[in-house]
Amino acid sequence: MIDLQTLVQETGAESGLIFNIDGILNESVNLEYDGNVAAMIGMILKMCLEMSEDVNNGDLKQVMIKNNDGIVVASKDQDDNCIALLSKDISKMGLLLRKMDTIFNN
Repeated sequence: MIDLQTLVQETGAESGLIFNIDGILNESVNLEYDGNVAAMIGMILKMCLEMSEDVNNGDLKQVMIKNNDGIVVASKDQDDNCIALLSKDISKMGLLLRKMDTIFNN
């Protein structure tokens, strides 16, 4: 089991979510409207998963969303459990991506 509060602190992310690919929220840290955010990120992951399958690029593992005010990194495992970390500091992108890879590869 992942300690979301510790994950957010270790990465310096502002907030984080644990949810399933259907957008059902399990846990959140420092996020207003967390249920809505989980549903939206779940839908993005589901759409990207279907696109990845359609173009025969293998199973989707991670999605990164970068905008003017920050970054969202969302990863899923083979059972469609998902974690998303949100940061307003773009320079933390590498750390977020690496930490998510570590979590889902162990």
